[in-house]
Formats: sequence, C-alpha cells, structure tokens
Amino acid sequence: MNAKFLLTFLCLSVSTVLFAQKKEMETITENDLRAHLEFIASDDMLGRDFNTVVSGVDLAADYLRAQCRLMGLKPGVDDYFQNIDMEMTKPDLANTFFQIKTSEGEVLETFTDDFFALMGPPNGDTIESEVVFAGYGWYNDKTKYNDTEGIDVKGKIVLVMSRNIELCADTASKNLDFNTEMQKMNKMLLGGAKALILVPDPLNPDPKEFEEVKKYATGGTITLKGVQRRQVLPMNLIFGTARLAGELLKPSGKTLAQLQNEINKSGTPKSFEIEGIKAKIQLPKEKTAVQGKNVVAVIEGSDPVLKNECVIFTAHYDHIGVDAGGEVYNGADDNGTGTVALLEIAQAFQSMKKKPKRSIVFAWVTAEEKGLFGSGYYAGHPVFPLEKTLVDINLDMVGRSAETEPPADAAEEKQLAGPNGLYVITGKQSTEFWELSNEISKEQNLVLNDRLSKAFIDRSDYLHFYKNNIPVLGLSTGLHDDYHKVTDEVDKIDYTKMKRVAQYAFLLADRVANQKNRIVVDKPVNK
Repeated sequence: MNAKFLLTFLCLSVSTVLFAQKKEMETITENDLRAHLEFIASDDMLGRDFNTVVSGVDLAADYLRAQCRLMGLKPGVDDYFQNIDMEMTKPDLANTFFQIKTSEGEVLETFTDDFFALMGPPNGDTIESEVVFAGYGWYNDKTKYNDTEGIDVKGKIVLVMSRNIELCADTASKNLDFNTEMQKMNKMLLGGAKALILVPDPLNPDPKEFEEVKKYATGGTITLKGVQRRQVLPMNLIFGTARLAGELLKPSGKTLAQLQNEINKSGTPKSFEIEGIKAKIQLPKEKTAVQGKNVVAVIEGSDPVLKNECVIFTAHYDHIGVDAGGEVYNGADDNGTGTVALLEIAQAFQSMKKKPKRSIVFAWVTAEEKGLFGSGYYAGHPVFPLEKTLVDINLDMVGRSAETEPPADAAEEKQLAGPNGLYVITGKQSTEFWELSNEISKEQNLVLNDRLSKAFIDRSDYLHFYKNNIPVLGLSTGLHDDYHKVTDEVDKIDYTKMKRVAQYAFLLADRVANQKNRIVVDKPVNK
C-alpha cells in the first residue's frame, strides 16, 4: 500500500467515523431534553424525595426504567433496579415539645412549634436543664470580647442571638453567616453545654435562612441499613423564634431587644443565668425502612475482549422533596438536567449501528442528597469490576448559563458558567484523560474550568470512583441563586447549553471506549 493511498484511506476512515459520531450525536435534541425534564421536574414528582406522601423518588425511578426499556438498553441488574436497603431517621413531630418550667418543676408554658432542631446525638432525645442567656455566644480573639466570660454553660441549655456584635454594627450584613453560627456551637460544645438555642437577633428579626434550614431539620436523615446513623451534630442545635426567646427571658425583666441594645452600645457582654426557670426539650425520633433504587443499564461493547471493560456515566436523580408548607422543590437543574441528559446520551449510543469497543454503563443513582449513598452502594456492588472501569463521567447540574463568564474571584455559590464555559471536577489521576477531555472540549467550542475541583471533589457521586483511583470528570454549569430552592424550575433552563454538554459527554465517552489501550492512571490518589 503506497503512502498516498494509505493517507487517502486514513482520511476517509476518520471522516466516516466523525460523520457517524455527528449523526448519532444529533439524536440529542433540545426538544427531547425539554420533554423529559418537564416530566422529571414536575410537581407530580414531589421533589423526587423519599419523605413525601407518595414517594416521588420512586416515581422518577419508574420513569427512568420505562425509558431504558423503550430504548432497548440491556438491564445492568435485575430489571434495571439495583435495590438498596436504607433506614430513615426523622423527628417525631407529634411528640416533640419545648416546656418552660419553674425551678420546682411547675410547667409555665409548652410549645409545639416556635422551634425546630437539627438532628443531634442519637441519645439526645430529652434535654432538661437551667437556661443561660449568653448574648451572641461569641468570642473574638483580637478584641477578647467573650459572651461566656463569667458564666458557666456546662450542663446548661444556652440561649443566644444570631450573628455577632461586629456583624450587627454593619448595617449591610443582614444575612446569617453559618460559619459564625457553627463557631458558636463549637464553643458551647467545648464548654459542655447540653444544647444551644439560636434565635434571630432583633436587628435582623426574620432571617430567611432559618426557613431554609428548617426543611432539612424536618426531612430526616438516611443511612444504609445496618450502618449506624450519621451523627449530624455532636450536640443539639435548636432554632427558636422571638416569642420563644421572650418567654425564656421573662423572669429577667429584660427583652431580647433591650439586651441586644445594651450589648451593642456598651461593647461588652450581658450574659447571665435566667433565674427561677428550667427548660425541658423533648426531641423524639422515629425510624422507618426505606428502599432506594439505582437504575442501571448497559450497552455491551462490540469488541469480544474489550467489552469486558467499561466507561460509566453517573447522574443522581433524587432531590429534596416538599417543604413544610407544601411547596415542591422541583430541582430542575439539580439534578433533573443531569438525569435527562443521561437519557439522551444513552439514546445516542443506542442509535449506533456499531457500538463502541468497550461497554457503556448508565447509572442513575439515588440518595445523593442524603449522603452519596446510591453511588457508594454501586461502587461496592459494581456491574463491571472497578478495576475494569476506565473512567466515570458524572453529570450534576448541567442546564444553566450566565450571560458572561464569572470573574476568577467570584464566590463558589456565584460560579455560574457563561455561554461556552463548563466546570469540571477532576482529581487529575490521569494526565491522558485530562488532555483528551480538553481536546474534545475545544472541538465543541467549550472552555473547561477546573477551579472548583478542590472544593467539590467530595460533593457528588464521582467521589466513590475517585477514591478507587478511577479517573473522574464531573460536569456542571455551576451554582446559582436557585440552588436548593423552590425557584429551581424548568423555565430557567438553557436547553442549548444542556444539549452541548450532553453531546460533549457523549463524544468523550465514545473516544475513551474506542481507544486501543485503556486510559493510563499516572497520578493515583494516595489511599
């Protein structure tokens, strides 16, 4: 074969492959993405959570399985469902109460609302003690301001205001700083307090963040069956209203507003034990069995040897359900977009006349929002052995874009990519895979940005592959103001961008699956 003929043959071969890829890639359409997402992110799915009147997450799983059947994908496990036995622990709200008593035990007031608690220690269902008011509960290393100086919090229930003296002096600082609040909790924990009651400070009487936290407090926690429940917090953290604070402070003759004013004007603490009363807080929990379902499908490779290796796609399809007021968290972007993009990617691979040399696994995983449990379970029970799994491509929030790219110093929660930007989370275990990812992104006019890798490597389902030295690429268009809010709706999705991300993921997986040699891991994670 002469050189000229060989060159012509190679060019024709490459052109044929690229044409085939382009044809199959075009099965990923904006209309199909929209149709799937309008169902997955509809109110009928009840926020795709376990803790709803009808299990919305099960409805979503049924839809995904039905789509896999329609496409003719091979089940990765029995009838596509990889069942996961889990256990939910949630507050028993019917038997939850907060009582204010005299020192002799006479009940003065009983509250069944006006407060809620985050899941604390397993043995912290009943708390009874004297109550200490500790101002903001704050300590400043530089100024030596100390709200607990001169008072004993050991074994006590401690009442504090939100924010601190510095934040309250800044009229622009109206939002809660949860790092500040957690520092207070750590301080009380070290001091031996039984519980911390956090109430809105009177200069910021209705912080919206309290309501944001409440949905997690009442939603419960999930663990794998037989695994001890995660200790969400090492002590009881209780969020209370101004009314609750007022009743607790009544014996002191001072209101919360008066105390805050005195602290802010003098610049010194006004902390004291509230004489004559005790508080009893009952926080019972209930446990129920929950079955999670990973939905797993496979396209078998065309090479008789290489088909025993695989590329895996992952995307979590669960979300956070319905709030106490009945509003549905539809999670259109988180992670409706990744869920339905993966359906379209599967359809593109299924439309191939000749399948890739290696097998492709599609895993829609559950309980990501509860602690990455679905992907963790898959990693322990893989369809293909992990040593035969070349890479994981994870799609999580791939449907939004900003008008321009964010500045390099933008806060994490403001890192929404522009028209051609795409965030990638990678451990860079494989230089080859990273270079290939960039090469294909340039072909698709996408600009990869890995600046969030360090902060987010443990925050989505790629984590369990990364820990097992499987090169990962987490795809996301970034965070936005609707993250984990009821405003994360389908009308804000950029379907053009979503299609481009899905097509990019398809091309990348196809290239990896067809390489003669498997991706080399040259920078393994130190275990």
